Amino acid sequence: MVSRSGQPTGATRYERILAELRSGDDLSARLSAASQGARAMIPAVTEREEAIRDVAAGVAAPALVGYVIWVLREAQARGLSRLRFLSRDGQVLFELTRLLAPHLGIELDLEYIYSSRLTWSLAATSPRQLAGTSWLFNSFIKSNAADVCARLGLSFEDFRPALRAAGASLDPDRRADHAGQAAALRRFLSDPAVTATAGGRIELTRQLVLGYAGQHRLADPGTGLVDAGWTGRMAGALVQVCEQAGMRRPHILFWGHEPRATGWTDPGHVAAYMYNTATGQGLHWRVPDAPFAVETFCMGDHGIVTGYTRSPSGKVEPVLAAPVNAPALAWGLPLYRQTLAAFCTALTTAGPIPSADARPAIWHVMNAFWCHPTPAEASVWGSYPYDSDPAGSTTRPLARALTIDQGQCTRGDRAWLAGSFALTTEPARTTFLRQAPQTDLLGNPATD
Repeated sequence: MVSRSGQPTGATRYERILAELRSGDDLSARLSAASQGARAMIPAVTEREEAIRDVAAGVAAPALVGYVIWVLREAQARGLSRLRFLSRDGQVLFELTRLLAPHLGIELDLEYIYSSRLTWSLAATSPRQLAGTSWLFNSFIKSNAADVCARLGLSFEDFRPALRAAGASLDPDRRADHAGQAAALRRFLSDPAVTATAGGRIELTRQLVLGYAGQHRLADPGTGLVDAGWTGRMAGALVQVCEQAGMRRPHILFWGHEPRATGWTDPGHVAAYMYNTATGQGLHWRVPDAPFAVETFCMGDHGIVTGYTRSPSGKVEPVLAAPVNAPALAWGLPLYRQTLAAFCTALTTAGPIPSADARPAIWHVMNAFWCHPTPAEASVWGSYPYDSDPAGSTTRPLARALTIDQGQCTRGDRAWLAGSFALTTEPARTTFLRQAPQTDLLGNPATD
């Protein structure tokens, strides 16, 4: 609830959850108070603003602040001297770290780094093995013909004839999980002309990635790479490229880690805060479809990194698809970020930051929001323009109502299933639950 002045009245359900928990150092009570303090500092004059602010203060802020505190203390324990925050998920984490590090008495070299699968994964790709390279096809929404070209930096218009010759459909809705399309795209990727063109692009990208890594000391045992996490393949791609060039391995600090059986991880250098499916650590702290939730909380204010270029001075600079993330800004990113900053202010002015484990508190509020959203939260947060595609070509609302088509009801491209449920009529929910695969119902990550 908000008053006519825009100031909050009463406690939110997240603040009540936190206040009722019992934790060492009264951490949960401190998080609850910080959420209330943030809401007092940030007016919300509409129900939409209230939904953004209250979830930011009561859910996203504890989830991200708890992680940042762990990152700083883990870096200190590992003897690291610098942290590099990977775009775009790392942008808000970088900002929060700069706010919190002085209050923990930890001094590190902090820097925000421009990275993407379009650059690091491409640099590690073998031109002779394109047809078997999973990142070219996979994402929450599988690749279509244009996506495959975009991930390789190929002109879709120039390669239309080769795609048709391989039997690939050019229909944007015909994706790699449709019958016959994946095989056709693999035939396309085996075309000598495609291999040759992609090979040139890969080699150029590899050299630029190495130059960028050297500039920012990304491949150094005293460096920690900070990212939301998940499979680890992008970080593994950087490690592969740099070690082949004689560089060394950095440490990697994730919020959550879900490596695939065919993917990359390193128990000695990769650590995760909430959970790590490779080691079995913290699995009880995982909420269904956790990557979608945390990536939404880590929304960036600029477009994806499409490549690098070398300036006249020889410095390697990032190339962005867009200087600003206009859809996220229009959704409410400034209000969201202001609330996170206000939470940090409220937390740090109340006294020393407690050392207790924040994960139980984080799980409770994340489970309440992500698995049991209110209709208002589902409507506002479900409208967030979520983009899981490496080339930034597949932006969809985070949630929308499920519908029945010819007796079938499928998840489709809805990243937030519980949010979609909250917007869906009972007949469609019942039909979906009767037909849905276990992976959807359990919120397990997609496999290759």
